[in-house]
Amino acid sequence: MSRFSLDRQGAKVTVKMCAEFTASVVSELRDLLCAIHEDGVQELTLDFADTTVLDAAGLSLLLAARNTFQAEQAFKLADVQPPVLSLLETLRLDRRLNAQTR
Repeated sequence: MSRFSLDRQGAKVTVKMCAEFTASVVSELRDLLCAIHEDGVQELTLDFADTTVLDAAGLSLLLAARNTFQAEQAFKLADVQPPVLSLLETLRLDRRLNAQTR
């Protein structure tokens, strides 16, 4: 059973993230994002509404995904919660990852 849910509307995909985006789920999301990229998605949104924990492995995958999707597709993090947003701001990655709150 997947820890992520996918909503596709044409060339736009939203991936609902799990509560704890850590090393234990990175490979599952990496596989999902590779499949999305290969399928020609033009806009990718990662919905962080339920995510309150982000570790270094998760952050590394976000940066890799942003680099993969930047030239061909739009990439953003939506509904980023305060604990995760604070980390991204501290690392000065909130703009680079297009992190948005409600």
